[in-house]
Amino acid sequence: MKKIMFLLLLSGSLYAQEQVFNVQRYCIDEQPFKKGECNTVGNEYSFVFLDTQKRTVVFFLTATKMKYKIVDSGVFSPDKNYAFYTLENEKGQVEMRINAQNTKIEFLYPNTHVYLTVGKSTKAVR
Repeated sequence: MKKIMFLLLLSGSLYAQEQVFNVQRYCIDEQPFKKGECNTVGNEYSFVFLDTQKRTVVFFLTATKMKYKIVDSGVFSPDKNYAFYTLENEKGQVEMRINAQNTKIEFLYPNTHVYLTVGKSTKAVR
């Protein structure tokens, strides 16, 4: 019984580790939004660091670094294949969505939507 409890605790703590998402491509759609269109596209080095244990997200988009606190999270009700995170920093709130395969991330700002395609190098940091 102790062994099972230890394994459950260990698996929970591994799940809560920081995840590093290596962005392969980004698409930025600015208002007025046009589904499937990008005002800016690129593949410069970009990363998303998600730490559910510390409840933080750090998003590097080319030369810009944005830090957020996770204020809410769950399963996105219209599409159960996505998890959502409500993020907040000194500039306001943004919604982030990640698909179940960890291959697509969306940052939905009021005036801008950023769509990220994540490469196979996504990994958990231990």
